[in-house]
Amino acid sequence: MDHPRDEQLSLEIEDADIRPYYWINQSNELINARQDLSINERRIVYALVSLVQPDDKDFKMYSLPIKELANLIGVSEKSFYERVEKAVDGLQSKMFVIETYDSTKGQVIVNKINWIQQATYLKGEGIVRIKLSDALADYLVNLKTYTKYQLFNVLQFKSEYSWRIYELLKERQPWGKRIIKVNELRRLLNIADDKLTLMKNFRNVVLDKAKNEINAKTDIHFEYDVHKRKGRKIESFIFYIHRNESNIDKYLTEEAVDYDVKTLLNRLIANGVKRKKAEEFISKYHPRYIEENILYVMRSTGDSIANLAGYIVKAVENNYAESIYEANKKEQSLYSIVQKDYSNRLNIKAKEDVKALEAINSYYMTVIQKEKPSSLELVREIGKEREKVLFKKLNDIQLERQNMNYPPLTLDDIEESPIKPFFEQWQKMNELPY
Repeated sequence: MDHPRDEQLSLEIEDADIRPYYWINQSNELINARQDLSINERRIVYALVSLVQPDDKDFKMYSLPIKELANLIGVSEKSFYERVEKAVDGLQSKMFVIETYDSTKGQVIVNKINWIQQATYLKGEGIVRIKLSDALADYLVNLKTYTKYQLFNVLQFKSEYSWRIYELLKERQPWGKRIIKVNELRRLLNIADDKLTLMKNFRNVVLDKAKNEINAKTDIHFEYDVHKRKGRKIESFIFYIHRNESNIDKYLTEEAVDYDVKTLLNRLIANGVKRKKAEEFISKYHPRYIEENILYVMRSTGDSIANLAGYIVKAVENNYAESIYEANKKEQSLYSIVQKDYSNRLNIKAKEDVKALEAINSYYMTVIQKEKPSSLELVREIGKEREKVLFKKLNDIQLERQNMNYPPLTLDDIEESPIKPFFEQWQKMNELPY
């Protein structure tokens, strides 16, 4: 029988390097779930969420220096070790609640899911290792639809109400408005029935404070008004959501743009779009415009379309998603500069990788020429060995590129190379679209 620690020992551990321009991607079901997190607990868990990509398949355990985590969540007192540990420990007992209705059985299903599965403290090293709950994966990875925002927008909030309202409005930003019933808003904000019972207090403490924080600090701003009354009682509010141009460039640095370009290029190429076309899109369109059109394709086709790459190209070129995103001059200029620089780096890397593969092929060609095998069977054996070594090298190259956050080597990179047939065979074996 396997030792119960075997799974823990084999768990992949990754050093977390969290940056404020990282994106939080989460399903709309999670945004609309009932949550109960303090502001520090929310900062920690969503800093970890920013490390997860919507195309990921599973979770890793992340290793973070406690001092860096304290800085990230704004804890600077001498007792930051104790405060961070208290916040992480609190997360292990906190749950979010998602209710669904099974129409076939006529019953309500209530899912209560923990945020954190495991936390390990390396005493004396000042390190904490945290793993998000596996059950959370349904709402963070392999997503067809999701809402996204950059981490810097929310880490600066002082009120958890501001954070939650920001998320609820970001979900509906493409439509420019959201109507929410008061009782539903209270549920989503986890406000107890005996708290903030007077509407005046509710508006002052929750809505107006959130409006001030969100409008001053984030990439959106909003106004709200009464939507419907029942007698004198307010039944629902309507929120009008706008892009906050004054804060759009807040983290528009070359480092942040480089991260966006890499992530988006990887996604396009992984779905079979030719690299030159992907580069053209990035130099021409806003990244959110491209991503929304990719999402449109994924939502409408899933795995049912034969030419996924072709559909993505058409969607982007014709804006099937009806995306409202357009880059301003500063954004487009910076994205174009970074894209060109990144493309040059990719070209250099592609040449290096192809050269390494061709060297393997040349070696075995030389072996055949020098040794002059006496039978066809010996030639086949050498050919099988060459194939095996080339396939291993291709696996190593793609893994290295993944670790460098580079897109995979594709058929476009080796179009004129003698290793093309081997690449095509390796590609079929791995059922890859590129």
